[in-house]
Amino acid sequence: MFTSVFAANVHLHPKANSTVDGKAPTKSLMSPGSCEIEIINSSSVGVNVFGEFDDGMRLEPFSIYPSPIGYDSPHYISLYYYGDCHRWMSVLSIETFAGYNVFTGYDVPVRSTIRVLPYLNKLKVEISNK
Repeated sequence: MFTSVFAANVHLHPKANSTVDGKAPTKSLMSPGSCEIEIINSSSVGVNVFGEFDDGMRLEPFSIYPSPIGYDSPHYISLYYYGDCHRWMSVLSIETFAGYNVFTGYDVPVRSTIRVLPYLNKLKVEISNK
């Protein structure tokens, strides 16, 4: 059961399982989390996440629900595709369900943690790198 819950919170590049130069993609020997961006919603407001990978492919948008209604565990965007770990995501945007922009970042580096937090009557974002 744990694996299926974890897998639901990992978001992949549209061509993450495609071949590289006609060869099957190699398995990563890296530890979990070393080629991902982590997003945690610690607020009482639901958010939607949008993005674009460094090759121009778009991230399939996803939602992270507010914590008081039903805690949603961290979400991870994998930057492992075309047989390699990529260094950043070109654009990453987070907005509330109502459409208010909380964060837009450019060249967001791999191994970043983005935490959505309540701040006064709004939301703020804290970013850290591992």
